[in-house]
Amino acid sequence: MYQKIKLLSKRNDVYRIIDGDKKYISKTFMNISDMRKEEDFLILLKNQNINVPNIISKENNTLELEDLGDLTLLDWYEQIEVDNSCDYKNIIIKLCMWLKKFYDVTFNYYKKRIIISDVNFRNFIIKNGEIYGIDFEQSCEGKIESDLGKLVAYALTYNPIMTEWKLRFADELINMLEIELKVNKKLIIEEKEKELKKIIERRKQ
Repeated sequence: MYQKIKLLSKRNDVYRIIDGDKKYISKTFMNISDMRKEEDFLILLKNQNINVPNIISKENNTLELEDLGDLTLLDWYEQIEVDNSCDYKNIIIKLCMWLKKFYDVTFNYYKKRIIISDVNFRNFIIKNGEIYGIDFEQSCEGKIESDLGKLVAYALTYNPIMTEWKLRFADELINMLEIELKVNKKLIIEEKEKELKKIIERRKQ
């Protein structure tokens, strides 16, 4: 049985393909340079044992990628808030460790500071309790604090926004980012505030 299931993506055409006992993600890029960047990052990160999907094949402007499953970091995040659970430190630490590896490996390779840029929680998958990154086409040179501030701002502004639970989670996230990535807490908070203003402006439009 063959199934083609469209997945959420603002920039590209992304589908989960189920073909008999085979399952994979088909990602067709609107911009060929974005595809080349994504491919380069996936190869680099996989070669350094960082959790990312395997590239199965490439044709024209389409990558076929390993299907890591349905559980995004955002799915997990929304569910633990519904459960009013405080059992999130383990996943936060694993996210911090994944980010640290990304920044270290890309800096060593490119000899400049590379950030993910699009740190939407949908761009991380949880598989067997481990964090995987899945989207790198927006990655570019920048400040780590910018990425981390965005990450915290996003955590606060998924619906329902700025709940007491989200504020507690954000505090724990900032504390662990500071400890694990050795980044000044004040700088993360400054970047968080900048991103919150941008999010508010975007939502007014």
